Amino acid sequence: MPTRAYHSPTREARSSATRHKVVVAAQECFEERGYVATTMRAIAQRAQVSVETVHLTAAKRDLLLAAFTLVVTGEDGPGRLLERPEPKAILDDPDPVRRLRRLADFVTALNTRVMPLWRVFEQAAAADAQIGVEYADLITRMRSEIRDVLTMLAERGDLRDDRPIDELADLLWLLALPDQHFRLCEQAGWTLERYTAWLAESMLDLLLGDR
Repeated sequence: MPTRAYHSPTREARSSATRHKVVVAAQECFEERGYVATTMRAIAQRAQVSVETVHLTAAKRDLLLAAFTLVVTGEDGPGRLLERPEPKAILDDPDPVRRLRRLADFVTALNTRVMPLWRVFEQAAAADAQIGVEYADLITRMRSEIRDVLTMLAERGDLRDDRPIDELADLLWLLALPDQHFRLCEQAGWTLERYTAWLAESMLDLLLGDR
């Protein structure tokens, strides 16, 4: 007789909860200590689990990727950011100007949340070749998502038509990167309100032109 696969919702829920706890602990350790200085033992102590449990959950570099995904999307798993409920609702707004102002608010909140781990990710990419590959892939996916959004806006007639979409996508990607948030808010001392206003006006000028 064929062996029946054992399925236990309780065990799966417990395993998922443990993984989430480990990923959150890894995020906190990476943000506090950086990637190189964070050990699996430190993550285990923060998560209040054994070192073996951390190793069974994921390798260190995979924990960094999982932590980054969790911070960006709020979920520990793959998926496109712009398909999440909040950005989808923003992109469905029929008013082009209001849509971009709401998008600026969303990007500000996202960059504020992700900035500490983004810096860690960049540093880890420079120190670990495999993470460097993942970082490059992340950048490619970010640019691709932005281009897809602009293509959708162009089909609605909500995008200027005097500049190539690829150029607009690259410039929007540059504006929305956490790096600009860091330079302006952390290094130049801008308030979040000033940064958000600048981002909104920059996106409006870039994507709508003479409005």
